[in-house]
Amino acid sequence: MALSDKQIQAYADSTARVNVWDGAVRSGKTFAWILLMLEEIANYQGHAAMVIVGKNLGSIFRNVFEPIDSVPEFAPARAHIQYRQGSSTAIIFGKRVHVIGANDAGSESRIRGMTVGRAWCDELTVLHQAFFKQLLARMSEKGAKVFATTNPDSPSHWLKKEYLDRIEEIPWSYHHFTMDDNPSLEDEYKDALKAEYTGLWYRRFILGQWVSAEGAIYDMWDDESMVVAPEDMPDMQRTLALGIDYGTTHPTIGTLLQLGVDNKLYISDEWHPKRSTDAALSADLTRWMAHHPDPEWIYVDPAAASFRLQLFEDGHRRMKAADNKVIDGIRTVASLLDNHQLYISSTCTKLIEELPGYRWDDKASEKGIEKPIKEQDDAADSARYSVFSSRWAWSPIINR
Repeated sequence: MALSDKQIQAYADSTARVNVWDGAVRSGKTFAWILLMLEEIANYQGHAAMVIVGKNLGSIFRNVFEPIDSVPEFAPARAHIQYRQGSSTAIIFGKRVHVIGANDAGSESRIRGMTVGRAWCDELTVLHQAFFKQLLARMSEKGAKVFATTNPDSPSHWLKKEYLDRIEEIPWSYHHFTMDDNPSLEDEYKDALKAEYTGLWYRRFILGQWVSAEGAIYDMWDDESMVVAPEDMPDMQRTLALGIDYGTTHPTIGTLLQLGVDNKLYISDEWHPKRSTDAALSADLTRWMAHHPDPEWIYVDPAAASFRLQLFEDGHRRMKAADNKVIDGIRTVASLLDNHQLYISSTCTKLIEELPGYRWDDKASEKGIEKPIKEQDDAADSARYSVFSSRWAWSPIINR
């Protein structure tokens, strides 16, 4: 596959101390970055350490080593790469390369004392700032270089505020990519990808803009088109999940997610018991479930260890902690709503009341932190648990 003009330009210009490529998803950044990484490692003649850095070892394997194994253009290099998934070192062209996860404050200690000659940072915005500052301090070898890729984040993110906004003042090279810079993408795929993102995430991941999370989270919400009366819902082919947000000082609530014969998702009912003990809540849930189809899985608030134990002891065995990746979960629910792939039954009064008022925390956003305001969010969290935790079951069906 031939490189695009933007890939060639970024490749040729990446000779600075720090080289950052940002922009839309699937814009060709990672392909050219891996190509450049392999060439740099093969040609490196220094004596300092080389490091590949990412959020964690799992993400580095997915984003770096899996493409090397699967993309035909990297085939000539495979015989020269030795790496076992989860390992902290790789041998590439006979040279040792450290593989480091760096998303927490303690990660900077993993390179303390090192002298770094080459560093490749995957998704720079998810790395901890303390690690990145330590990395820059470790690059004392003459000619040391960092090569980094990232998708945009908040304009208050440390990378944007402290570095990219000052790009003319510091010895960095910077290139911005769009999906049109990836020659391998067909228009049909681009259109499908654009349909999968909405609002904030469309602007960041499709348009490649650094924009804040502010205002309504589900800004596409529309009662008339997204709320369905029970009698107007289709027959259901599967009852995928019951998501439960558990509260000791706030309400406990559950939402039932079903898959219609039209291959759309429906939150068909909600369970909102009175505040009580774990045993009483479990008994109330059992009575409620007697009037509903059994869900394939019950996904419970991961912080509710005692309640999960109570449910297990009371016979609810197909139950596990919900996937609580908040931003990813919100993005998934927002995309489904915007693409008319998720509907809410009019019986879900708590959820319908909460969704329009579910908002980003503007004060946190000013600090580069993205999170919802933790008020009146119990049903919204429950819906996120049921939808996002069961995505393995519904995604192959509604996206085909």
